[in-house]
Amino acid sequence: MNYRHAFHVGNHADVLKHLALVLCLAALKRKPAPFAVLDTHAGRGIYDLHSSEAERSPEWRDGVGKIWDWPAPPAPVARYLEAIGGFNSEGPLRTYPGSPALVTAALREEDVLIACELHPEEHAALKRALPRTGRVQVHQRDGFGALTALLPPAQRRGLVLIDPPYEASDELAQSVAALAPALKRFGHGTYLWWRPLKSGPALNAADAELRALGVRDALRADLWIDAPAPEGRLNGSSILVINPPFGLEASLREALPFLAEALSKGRHGWRLTLQ
Repeated sequence: MNYRHAFHVGNHADVLKHLALVLCLAALKRKPAPFAVLDTHAGRGIYDLHSSEAERSPEWRDGVGKIWDWPAPPAPVARYLEAIGGFNSEGPLRTYPGSPALVTAALREEDVLIACELHPEEHAALKRALPRTGRVQVHQRDGFGALTALLPPAQRRGLVLIDPPYEASDELAQSVAALAPALKRFGHGTYLWWRPLKSGPALNAADAELRALGVRDALRADLWIDAPAPEGRLNGSSILVINPPFGLEASLREALPFLAEALSKGRHGWRLTLQ
């Protein structure tokens, strides 16, 4: 309950996660049928990069700040930067949209966002940040519980974003345990699960558990800007996309080498695998 994403906003992990989110949203919009997005750990929605929290630990300068003015980034990265730019119409980078803000900006009239945030202050900030409309539902509740309680959505198609704070040592296991009933209720949905890249064996074990549950169509992307380490600063992150949309693999394969090089602080690299 003490985690504040404002201290880490816009870092390399956000770049990977939100790049994938923007690409998944674009894929959903290729079909006319309405969709829903369930954001299990939504945060506060909008972040001021000049706030005291962001300035105290300005990780965004080594993340989105490094590529903000890049003259000719790869097309998938340009799409991500365009989405961020929609919140910075004056030009300079000052505002960073969290996942619920990015989703809200992408919704069509018939699409829906269901955003869950348990922390009272973050929940209150999220309600202020998002528009008051029937297309946007904000819940103060545990995101893992929402995976059972709020699925399947009425729209019958959509995306589930799982991005817990990983304060507790068992949140990988919690995520897998929460995914099991969710996949039974909404097996054809797309799931975007973000994880810190600190222990390769731990992530491999979590992915193996999902395969044991019957997951057969998943895409994993790892990005590290320095050598990953079990303790200390976060140098890498991983996403697992269950039921990835067509074209996501090709887009990530184009974006990841660029991001690894552009955001590098040492022994950088990337990996893209089908699970």
